[in-house]
Amino acid sequence: MKVLVVDDNIAIQEILKDILIQEGHVVRIAGSIDEAVDSILEFRPNAILLDAVINDEDGLQVLVRAHEQDHDVDLNAVLIKGVNDEAPTDNSFIKAIVNKPFKSLDISAALSVLVATKEAQMVEAATSAKPKKGLFGFKKRKQQPASAPASSEHIDTNDSAIIAEYISSEGPMYGRSYVFFEKEPSKIFDFLDIFNPSDYNILVISSENSKAVKQNYGKDNLEVATLSAGVRGRSLDINALGTLTVFIKDYIRNHDRPIVMIENFTDIIDNNGLNHSLVFLHQLVKANINDKKTTFVVSVDPSILTTKDRNILLGDMSEYSN
Repeated sequence: MKVLVVDDNIAIQEILKDILIQEGHVVRIAGSIDEAVDSILEFRPNAILLDAVINDEDGLQVLVRAHEQDHDVDLNAVLIKGVNDEAPTDNSFIKAIVNKPFKSLDISAALSVLVATKEAQMVEAATSAKPKKGLFGFKKRKQQPASAPASSEHIDTNDSAIIAEYISSEGPMYGRSYVFFEKEPSKIFDFLDIFNPSDYNILVISSENSKAVKQNYGKDNLEVATLSAGVRGRSLDINALGTLTVFIKDYIRNHDRPIVMIENFTDIIDNNGLNHSLVFLHQLVKANINDKKTTFVVSVDPSILTTKDRNILLGDMSEYSN
């Protein structure tokens, strides 16, 4: 989950950040009410760990002001309070309460309560006819009716639509893998707004050169491996999947928190065939290198996939978790 920590105590910020990162969450810190409100509206956290008192002010003002500025923002907070702090009894945004001093298990338990509450709400809302946006705001592809084409036919896609699908019930979490279905790799760039390169080691596999990739992502501190037909300069041969596999595995071994982004898996499929490419990705995702958490992020054009091939790809990505 994406978790926002709101606390004016730097030591507590670091303690909570360490607890959350160890559990695979994506963390952002806010040390004031203004900063917290801005972070909620920009970061759109799945959960908020909120101190009851922020710089001698009522911490609940964070939720009030965020809701006033955007009624659609999802506010799910765990209130962290001192012994003498009053617990609110009528705030629907507070899903759980943790008392100080707390242990890591207290935080984990509170987040579990929050997730369970959210899942119950989702089940209750499942009968609603109104589709909801995905985590990043993209419309998910509608399920095909019973009369849909057989699995041997290609998936129908709207030429003007970009399809993104997330293989996670709780939103992006480090240690899980994701596939973006899109005709041109563009929405995959937004992933770096979730996983900050300063906190992770990000390798981008691309058909473009390093300068173009960094410009597309708007980030400089990335490692880029350029693929080309044949080895040119420092590029990797797109037709040599064995060499590419070794290169990626070495990167994972040599970095603490690796994320491997294959910007245009479509190019790999075009050059190596669908079956070889799916096997290549399957072996990477299932490798479990040095028992190290790794997130793979892949962008692929869905129009070149049959329904069966798509399900194979989704099965690999959805099942991957360290």
